[in-house]
Amino acid sequence: MFEIIYQQLIQPDLLIYLHAPVSKLKENIRKRNRSYEKNIQDDYLFNIQQTYTHYIKQHNITTLIVDAEHADFLGNEAHLKTVIEALNMPYSGGQHYLALP
Repeated sequence: MFEIIYQQLIQPDLLIYLHAPVSKLKENIRKRNRSYEKNIQDDYLFNIQQTYTHYIKQHNITTLIVDAEHADFLGNEAHLKTVIEALNMPYSGGQHYLALP
């Protein structure tokens, strides 16, 4: 069933991957203070990051990797504007990196 459905999906031109170190992810979890997130282990977050990285490399997807360690899309309009501007750039295959101001 997966193969049938997968073949019908439209593949994106660009994948945007917001990357932050596990320590930043844990900090965000603490700030949100959601009970269902409190027990998420560092290993779990690290494994998710590795899985995403492996998938991107294995499938050779055109990817914009945004360094989101210091991202504040709600409080810093420049961060959001930088990402939006990056979306309008032409990208050839491979991985492209974006650091926020």
